[in-house]
Amino acid sequence: MIKIKRKQVILFLLLVISLVVLSSCAKPECKDNPDCASRTCYIPKCEDKKCSYNMQRNCCGNRINESIENGMPGGKCTCPQDYGKCEGKGKVKRGSREEDAAYVRYFCNENSQCVFGIDGKDVTRQNLLDTTNTGFFKVSSIVSYNKPFEVAVGTFDFTITLDDAGKDLIFPVVLTKIKILYSGENARVEQLVAENEINAFFNGIGEKAAINTPLTFNYKPQELEEQGSFRYSVDYTYKKRVPSGKAPDGTTLYSEETIRSTFNTPSKPVFLVRSG
Repeated sequence: MIKIKRKQVILFLLLVISLVVLSSCAKPECKDNPDCASRTCYIPKCEDKKCSYNMQRNCCGNRINESIENGMPGGKCTCPQDYGKCEGKGKVKRGSREEDAAYVRYFCNENSQCVFGIDGKDVTRQNLLDTTNTGFFKVSSIVSYNKPFEVAVGTFDFTITLDDAGKDLIFPVVLTKIKILYSGENARVEQLVAENEINAFFNGIGEKAAINTPLTFNYKPQELEEQGSFRYSVDYTYKKRVPSGKAPDGTTLYSEETIRSTFNTPSKPVFLVRSG
């Protein structure tokens, strides 16, 4: 039979009394709801002088993927805290290596959707000038295009100006067709990637023609991104006066001759991308 010593009983009673006293003297956590610390997506409540927290639904930051987050459709762009960040680059092969793409990546568009493609903030406009002397007239042409150039939606925009004309040229000068030829970084030959039938008239010096040409033959790079070069050619026609003989009074007689030809431009760099 176990004997309980008097000294042990006294110590036990003292311990119990101390705990009761400490409990009665403990400072309460709160008196009212505002006394409780705030937590993201939790509603604080003071009950029996203690703070409790109820999770708030449809709240960005509660670590739950919900269709509505803070009144907006849930997703990586509206609530990265719950869905994760909208980030990551595309991949391209360089020989045997795989590298990050320079432009193709995940980003948040204007509709707060996480999409894979080209962010407009990364696009710059290229404006390149060419001058051509055909012998009977001179033209200057400016080609404008994006870097990077999205093959599915991009266009090459041309502004061609008649700068000068010979005295024997008979107006109008008519531009009839434009072609774009492309050579990729892994290609050995040029490819015809666009052809556009046009009907632009120059009736005098200083007149301009605006031409917009997409890639009409559905060219797609093998990789998401591809560097290369392009050049363009323009078909044209006009009439010129040519001597055909002498009049009885000795003056020169002229006849009209129709000329059909093409002018070409030097190669220019281009950075193609396919985002789909």
